[in-house]
Amino acid sequence: MRVLHVMDLMSVGGAQVLVKGIFEEYQNPDHFLFVLRKSDDLIEVNHPNVFYADTTKKYSLSAIFGLKRMIKENKIDVIHAYLLKSQIFARLLKQFYFRKTTLIFHESGEIFMNEKRWYIRFMKSSRRFVDLYLAASDATKKELQRKINIPAEKIIPLYNFLILRNFHPEKISIDIKSEKEKLGVKNSDFTIGYAGRLSPEKGPVHLITALPMLRHPFRLLIAGTGNQKSQLVSKLMETNLFEKVEFLGFRKDMLNVYALLDLLVIPSEHEAFGLVAVEALSMGIPVLASDVPGLNEVVKEEVSGFQFESRNPKSLAEKLNFIIEHPEKRTQIIENAKLFVQNYDIKTYYINMLTAYDLAFKNTSNHV
Repeated sequence: MRVLHVMDLMSVGGAQVLVKGIFEEYQNPDHFLFVLRKSDDLIEVNHPNVFYADTTKKYSLSAIFGLKRMIKENKIDVIHAYLLKSQIFARLLKQFYFRKTTLIFHESGEIFMNEKRWYIRFMKSSRRFVDLYLAASDATKKELQRKINIPAEKIIPLYNFLILRNFHPEKISIDIKSEKEKLGVKNSDFTIGYAGRLSPEKGPVHLITALPMLRHPFRLLIAGTGNQKSQLVSKLMETNLFEKVEFLGFRKDMLNVYALLDLLVIPSEHEAFGLVAVEALSMGIPVLASDVPGLNEVVKEEVSGFQFESRNPKSLAEKLNFIIEHPEKRTQIIENAKLFVQNYDIKTYYINMLTAYDLAFKNTSNHV
């Protein structure tokens, strides 16, 4: 079975990390990757079957014609489309040129955030062309059913993965003590971390708003970039806490960032899964996350982490104070995590993905 994975951009993101991982780990000669545009910050994928459209435009005829040529010349059986633009292109090509080709939509979170009418119409009109949906969590599956009325039997939850051997304290390449000194982290400070885009849906403003309510010395390290940074800086200046926060920017060496933390906070307003939580837990770092669908399947209260009420800085501050004051709770979460993270190994993901391909391909064949 020849499978074509279609991605809009191979820049930093959860879906891109998944694709890079499965291509490089398994080197399957029957799997191909077509990227619809180039960018300055693209992630290199070490695999011979990786191709890029010769354009940087978001929507380009050369990209869709290149994708069409890719499907035809390589006799593709299954198209696995990640993210919205890839899904639009793949659906059009199936509708007009490749009716016998199996089409899979991989839903990683758009369904939670996009309320635009054209998007809902597109998703509903695509139902008769899509053979199977892969959902990043049970919550994602339920949202596809609720918003788009997709039958449950056409949706398979496929949790994101880690290559667990790459996320281990032994992989740390810095001197933790000296690195903390460079960042002004004192021995008495409880070091809180945030890792992700600085954008409204990720909720960093709720974390910043909670800081004045903390009862203990702390230091906040923020790894990530985004258009909300100036707003966060202004809020910190208003509360005289700017000196307590270090903006690290985009970091490729997240293992070294995790090594500096006592706790990772994920204050997202929407989250289909929460791979960063699994990363931190794999590194022995406890996690505090908002109790939102998808994310709360990964971070379970006092089992695999801690939860607070979404969009509620007071709830976040109260839970932070509790965690700081109860180190034994953090220790228990770290112990629990050693077994819990095994659920998200790449081997399990890859086997389940191939099984989904077989199912979708058989369904397509039965209806042609």
